Amino acid sequence: MYFALPTRPCKLYVPPTTRVDQGCINQGNDRRIGAPVVCWLQRHLSWKSEREPHLHVFGDPQRRSLGIAWPPYLVYNSVDGAGHWRMFRAGFRYDRKWRGYVFPTVARKCLAAPLDY
Repeated sequence: MYFALPTRPCKLYVPPTTRVDQGCINQGNDRRIGAPVVCWLQRHLSWKSEREPHLHVFGDPQRRSLGIAWPPYLVYNSVDGAGHWRMFRAGFRYDRKWRGYVFPTVARKCLAAPLDY
């Protein structure tokens, strides 16, 4: 349903104002579902790397696109018709601030701009 309705407006994601540290790698203000398990996995399966992956993008980055990288990572962005962007990502996400690969990661958000990592 999420991918089937690309023109339906989505609600813009606004992170909480207070940070709750759940123990995940380089966690921002947003909370994790299943944090005890997910954060434990991230602490044990993530690694530092200066080498950023090359993201192969298919589609029109101004409307709808699918990005694929290695190690396995998938990101889907689509405009919602109201000036916002739907984003879904899963896999080994490269975190530029942490400078490494974070795994496992799965996220679905509505943002002001498309997001690659």
